[in-house]
Amino acid sequence: MTAVSLQRSAAPAKPVCLPLCDQIDVDACLRMTISQHLHPRFGSPYWWKRQKKLGIDIVDQVRGISDLAILGPTVPADLAAESVWDFLPQNLLKRRANGVIGESGGTTGRPASSMFLTANFHSAFISPFIWAAQQTGFPLGGEWLWIGPSGPHIIGKVVREIAKATGSPDPWCVDFDPRWVRKLTPGSFAAKRYLSHVVDQALGILERQSPDVLFTTPPVLESLATRLDTKTRSQFRGVHYGGMAISAEQINRYRDLYPNAVHLSGYGNSLCGVAMEIEDHTRTSVDYYPRGAGLVYDVVRLQPDRSSWLPVQPEERGQVMFHRFDDSAFLPNVLERDEASLILPTSTGFRNGWFLAGLRDPAPPQRQETTLKTGLY
Repeated sequence: MTAVSLQRSAAPAKPVCLPLCDQIDVDACLRMTISQHLHPRFGSPYWWKRQKKLGIDIVDQVRGISDLAILGPTVPADLAAESVWDFLPQNLLKRRANGVIGESGGTTGRPASSMFLTANFHSAFISPFIWAAQQTGFPLGGEWLWIGPSGPHIIGKVVREIAKATGSPDPWCVDFDPRWVRKLTPGSFAAKRYLSHVVDQALGILERQSPDVLFTTPPVLESLATRLDTKTRSQFRGVHYGGMAISAEQINRYRDLYPNAVHLSGYGNSLCGVAMEIEDHTRTSVDYYPRGAGLVYDVVRLQPDRSSWLPVQPEERGQVMFHRFDDSAFLPNVLERDEASLILPTSTGFRNGWFLAGLRDPAPPQRQETTLKTGLY
């Protein structure tokens, strides 16, 4: 693939992907995915129905990422209303037992579900973390303490598989229900009591165990830090963040509070997979990169009709859009709640296989921060 032009055009930008002889051909992977999901006999019912509604031959007309705009946005309401099996090619239904189902947090509406066959699940969530951990020196093989939701949220399933894949024992876990927390008034006695209940359980584990890695969300990490002494905070060799937006200032503060740890944040969701930080140092921004060909990010500016968009220039802020294409699901042009800047791969990342454009400082739009109830996740 060639590098993307920085000139603004009416079509969405092709994802930034610099040329390298052994690089994955993202357009070829997209065409393969489309041929699976639009196969006239073995494809996915959702895409048969959507192709009929669009009145086009998707296999013929979508030959690369730059052609995805003709499909229009994939509407979150579809993902919430349709059966998860309707997104899976019908010849793969027999492999449902070898898969993982995750459900979105429902921060902005009705939760949506998606399914990942085992290989796709590892490519979307496990492998990117392991690559980033190896590149940053994040500790592998030690004990983990996971403080976060399980249930329908995929993140709890991911942490167990990461532990298994890296030779760690099953993680110590403290579960919480983020949807219940969102029903509580921020700053109320009930909200504070729930957070205290979660942290109390973590402290109980730390009284008898000495985990190497702490994985949780920023509000829990902040509350836990106020109740841990310096010696205990210094025992952690890795701190991994997920589940919520985090700022450079927050990570820098946590680097001081947990001084002996490698700090690594991930960005993603239950529908598409994860993009990772690939360096650990004092932050001036928080930069995430996807890896492989199954997840591509764009940053766009929606037009008034909300059915079309324009690409933003690199480093310019806009709305996050992802494209997921693998055996389990074809989800193009999915608009995220968050805003971010599109960034080019760094030379260090590029040398280590992170070829695609990334996201800088993704976070909810300021106009929504007062109305979104994110709670602890």
